[in-house]
Amino acid sequence: MNGFKFLIKPDEYDREAAEVLVDGIIGNKLYKFLLDTGAAKTTIQYDDYTSKFESKKKNVSSGVFARSSDDLISVPLIKLGPISKKNLLIARMPKNTREVRNLIGMDLLKDYCFQFLFDENKVLVKNIKRSQNKYNLQNLFLDEKFHPYIDIKFVNQIAKAVWDTGAGITIVDMNFINKHPTLFQEMGKSIGTDSTGAKMETPIFIMVAIKIGGREFTPHKVVGVDLSNVNSTIELPMDIILGYNTLSKANWLFDFPRRKWAILKLLPKK
Repeated sequence: MNGFKFLIKPDEYDREAAEVLVDGIIGNKLYKFLLDTGAAKTTIQYDDYTSKFESKKKNVSSGVFARSSDDLISVPLIKLGPISKKNLLIARMPKNTREVRNLIGMDLLKDYCFQFLFDENKVLVKNIKRSQNKYNLQNLFLDEKFHPYIDIKFVNQIAKAVWDTGAGITIVDMNFINKHPTLFQEMGKSIGTDSTGAKMETPIFIMVAIKIGGREFTPHKVVGVDLSNVNSTIELPMDIILGYNTLSKANWLFDFPRRKWAILKLLPKK
């Protein structure tokens, strides 16, 4: 298979949320990673092996709830399925960091075309030059850190969304919710965790039906978070972070080099 398998790890507290985990190799050592298209940098934990690499400089990144500071290190080789890169500069978490996943980020993914097949738990690495007419390709915006943005259509509103395999559940900016209250029905509270390990209580909403790539997604659960802080650090502010509970409703194509994307098919309800 010209691709790689992924493992879905359901959230302990929310049956709709989950992590998308993959096996990767750094040097000659196997690691488990969160596949994270919402992360600019691939990030690895501090351990006996990664501690051997000299810090080149500091890297400051923003989670949904908090910021973190990591060391940048150059690793001799990193592999994910058929993808391999030498001497990639990745982030290393501080020593004694707990409850934070290793991340495969867009620095490793941005040069490839993928089919994300959630009905088969696998990702195919593709070349679609000869078959692109089969798909209803949409324009993809990648910001300066290669976060992938797509448009989400409500009845009378278009929202900017980051397509984020690292988010366990879809997140909507509270500022967007407050501006468009008829699109969301509050249902309760939950505890969320961001990529830095920070936790916060968040309100839960049912979002009305939306259209993505011309396909209709039925109403489903989202959490509301004030994204003002993280939006202040990025090129294009986001209204929505599309997470696993939305992404898993379809199979997707993302051609990052050519900046195109499409929905391959909607999946039946589980």
